[in-house]
This record gives sequence, structure tokens and C-alpha cells, in this order.
Amino acid sequence: MIQSFSVSCPQKSDKSYLFQIKVSWLSLVTLMSVLTTFVFCVLWTIFFNLEDATSTHCGYRVKNYLPTISTAVGNYPVQRFIWTSVIIAHTPIRLIVIGIYYQYYTNIIKPSLYWCVVLLRFLSTAEICSLIVLSIFTSSNYYSIHEKSFGCFICSSELNMLISSILLKEGRMTKTVMTKLEVHSLKCKIYCTIFNMISFTIAGYCFLRHNAYCESGVYSVFALFEYFIVLSNMAFHLTAVWDLASISLVVDDNLNLKYR
Repeated sequence: MIQSFSVSCPQKSDKSYLFQIKVSWLSLVTLMSVLTTFVFCVLWTIFFNLEDATSTHCGYRVKNYLPTISTAVGNYPVQRFIWTSVIIAHTPIRLIVIGIYYQYYTNIIKPSLYWCVVLLRFLSTAEICSLIVLSIFTSSNYYSIHEKSFGCFICSSELNMLISSILLKEGRMTKTVMTKLEVHSLKCKIYCTIFNMISFTIAGYCFLRHNAYCESGVYSVFALFEYFIVLSNMAFHLTAVWDLASISLVVDDNLNLKYR
């Protein structure tokens, strides 16, 4: 049983631990589990539920080829169970990583921009919480709740990506020097943020166009760029592998969970 979690833990070099794991590996395994589940749900829906999954208010006369994410992960029992289980299971780890990132930002960002660090922690938490809500309350059964939580997820994730990229590029203390891994991480963050925003713009345009004109294939383009939004968001969070490469989670003899 985990008795406490500390965001700072100076330890002696000869200290022994019951358990130790690199945060980078933990982040990698966690995000890969979500990615694998996402790909499985989309492919399973395409292979076994495509006609039903791609039907919209335009009717079956309008041909579409890809299901939306909400449909693929939430409208069918198998996909919904697997997706929701993985999202709920990975949440505690994501919250721990948020706490570690909070300390990471605090150590390298200018004190005058501390409010941005607090804001990032709030946005990251809101992103995870809204993801849980929209996964549990599917669009087919709880459209109003799903719609609002999806909007919260998009807003929090977009702002999180944008502010993180700007803060790490322009807000660092002058005495801090970026490692090669941090430089690579920042470049990836910027590319992912730009790609994510472009994908969101195109997806939004296709969604509105489909609703207005019911053109064949437009809904599939919307779904495709919706995939790009999620994949670029995952890639952005995967940069934790480089940012937190030197940090490990440990469980000591008293069963306290800490990091060093």
C-alpha cells in the first residue's frame, strides 16, 4: 500500500529500495498501452461495424470509410470495455507524472512565470479528467455530457501543448542549460503542437462541411484528422521520455512512493 507521495526526496546514494522504475519507461509503457488500445478499437470497428459506424444524419446514401473516435471506442461493447478500462487504469500514472512535471517546471522556469506552471498542472489534470468522463459517458448514450467533456478535453489539451512549448522555449531561467534530450524534446513538442492545431482546424472544417452538404467522404476526412489530433497529442506527452529521463520512481522500505 502506498502511504505517501513526495515531489522531492533527497536520498543517500547507498539507499536500498523495494522497487524502482524509470519514469521514462513508465511513461512509454503507459502511452503505448493507450495507443495500442486506440488502434485496436478503430481497426475492430472498421472490420466488423463499418457500415453502422459510418452512418450519420445524411443516411446511408452518403458513403464514408472511417469511423470517428467517439464511435470506435464508445458505441460497441467490446471496444467500449477495453478502451474505458485502459483509460481508467492509466490515469493514476498520468497524475503521478503530472506531479513530477510540476516540480520539473518549477526548477527550470523563471519564478515570475510560476503562475504558468500552476496553470499547466491544472490544464493537464483537466485533460485527464475530461478524457475519463467522455470515455465513460459515450456520445450514443449521453451525448450532452460527452459533448461538453470533449470540448473540455480539446481546450485543455490544446492550451497545455501551446503553453508548454512556449514556456520551455522562452521561459527558462538563464542559468539553466538544456540537455540534448531536452532540446530534442522541445522540437518534438513544437512540431506536435503545430500539427495538432492544423489537424484540429481541418477536422472542424470537415465536420461543419459534412453537416451542411452531406458530401461523400468528407466525414471520413474529419475522422482521419480526428485520429491525427489524438496521435499528435499522444506524441506530445511521449516527450516525457526525454524530459524525465534521469528520474526514477521508487518504493522504499516503509512503502512510501517517491521519486529521485
